Amino acid sequence: MMATNSNVPAMEPGIFGPRRRGDRGSRAPRLVEAQELWDIDDVASYLGVTKQTIYSWRTTGYGPAGFRVGKHLRWRAATVINWTVRLEENQ
Repeated sequence: MMATNSNVPAMEPGIFGPRRRGDRGSRAPRLVEAQELWDIDDVASYLGVTKQTIYSWRTTGYGPAGFRVGKHLRWRAATVINWTVRLEENQ
C-alpha cells in the first residue's frame, strides 16, 4: 500500500482567490475551483475595489459578468479571473 501525505490536497495546482470571511487570520491565499461561485465581497476582495465600485460597474455594463441567484448576485470564479486576464492582455 502506498503511503500518502494527508497534508497535501488531492487537487492539482489551481488559481488563487480571495480569502473567505472565516480566514482572517490566515495570510496564505487559497486555491479556488473554476466553477466556484463568488459573492460581491469575494469579487471586490479579489479585484481590490469596493463593493460600491462593483455595483457601479454593473450599472454601466463594465466588469465581469455576474448573475442573480434569487435576489443574490453571484459570479463564477473563472469569469472574474478571465476578465482580469483579458484586461491585462489589452494593456
